[in-house]
Amino acid sequence: MQFPITIIPREKFSDHPLLARLLQLHDVPEQIYIAGVLPEIKLDEYGRSTPRILTVVGSRKHTQYGKQAIEKLISLLEGEEVIIVSGLAHGIDSIAHISALKNNLKTFAILGNGLDKKVMYPSTHLNLAEEIVDSGGLLISELSPLTEAAQWTFPARNRIVAALSDAVLIVEAEEKSGTLITARIALELGRDIGAIPGEIFSPTSVGTNTLIRDGAYIVTNEDDLFSLLHLSKKEKEIQTENYSNEEKIIMDLLIEPKEKDALLIESKLNPSKFLITLSSLEMKGKIQETFGEVRRIV
Repeated sequence: MQFPITIIPREKFSDHPLLARLLQLHDVPEQIYIAGVLPEIKLDEYGRSTPRILTVVGSRKHTQYGKQAIEKLISLLEGEEVIIVSGLAHGIDSIAHISALKNNLKTFAILGNGLDKKVMYPSTHLNLAEEIVDSGGLLISELSPLTEAAQWTFPARNRIVAALSDAVLIVEAEEKSGTLITARIALELGRDIGAIPGEIFSPTSVGTNTLIRDGAYIVTNEDDLFSLLHLSKKEKEIQTENYSNEEKIIMDLLIEPKEKDALLIESKLNPSKFLITLSSLEMKGKIQETFGEVRRIV
């Protein structure tokens, strides 16, 4: 069964405060096709919307660090009036959509293809697209429903991703990438740009670290994220972390990722107690083991 699709011509964009942002572009779309229902949006005196629209973009060749960073940051927005926008692509885009859904946030996917299911790209994300619509989100494209993705459609799509946002968060980006095109357009449109800093030796961090050098918001924690969005945090119940003595030993040692065998030796725990402690921390979502390497994720 196909998505029910609504066509909104350019002359109607001004009727909705979200789509009216597209009129700021040099190359305004002739029309927009949407699957889902446009949300009610209110603008404040600075032109910021409620709910806030946060665009999250990054590399298709993301690292585990990038995945963990965006999952953690989006989880901090649960219960807030925020919509997550991205492009449904492999990598950071899909992680952002999935994290939004997991944390009960609406999410919009801006596509580089038409909205007919036969041309959905990537086809492996069709189920994700359906979940986005079913959860009250949107699929958006300027292309007629049966238009297939092509090399030119994604840079064109990026300008829409940027225009709809209040702020853009760059997770990982190589030195020359479509992600940086989105950031440049957003900057030209006066949107706030945030970037997650990365390892200086990682090629996927060159773009983000350069953006920070050039004045982007550095986003490493909850306060940074809310500053990027110009939001006041809601009062939340403060939960004190209670670690056992063994768990505290492990967490204190994980200043950086360590090989599991090295961690065992440094912890001075007996092997049985060590494995039980690792399992406990993993179930609590405090650490992650990948190919024998253990890292903390909080």
